[in-house]
Amino acid sequence: MKSFIRENPTIAFGLGLPLILVVVFLLASGLPALFVDSPKYDVLYLTNYYGNAGVQVSVVNRKVQVVYQGSMLGYQQPHMWRYNPVTGGVTEISMMLPPGLAAAGQKNSPEDAAKITPIEVPDLAGLTVDPSSVAPDGYEFSTGERIYGGDVFTGLFYSGRYRNEAVLTKKGRSIRLPRAEDEYYGNGARLVGWVVAP
Repeated sequence: MKSFIRENPTIAFGLGLPLILVVVFLLASGLPALFVDSPKYDVLYLTNYYGNAGVQVSVVNRKVQVVYQGSMLGYQQPHMWRYNPVTGGVTEISMMLPPGLAAAGQKNSPEDAAKITPIEVPDLAGLTVDPSSVAPDGYEFSTGERIYGGDVFTGLFYSGRYRNEAVLTKKGRSIRLPRAEDEYYGNGARLVGWVVAP
């Protein structure tokens, strides 16, 4: 083997360099996961949230408030999720819409459009939430596009599918949030805040 490498350095270099580059890229992508601490705070986030469905979610005095504006049922209802970084699990926070909403597509009168109904969310009672874009432990919530192209043949001859997803990032480490993928719309996922006290 050594004599073959000495006699054919060009072939050895041509075969060895790609392998070395693969190892270097694998190490570079895996090192942040080894040296950056895991997230310490649960994160609350919304999906299918486009601001026009009637449900408005905000953090006031470190408490989450959910209200419904108007009297018409929206086409897409947002979902709220709580991600636990210790287990990697996600739980849906139930938001019950007020009763008696008109069907989607009907017109609201000006009085009905101005109507605001508070929504009680028992799973959020007592939580203290920090609405900052960066958590106290340094993780940041961000959304962006990722291309899913399938296999090599599909990637060469057909366009890939774009999917928007939400991630937590810190110093090169990236953690994809479950249930936050959106194949069609770009602004569906939104941060509510970090749970700093139960």
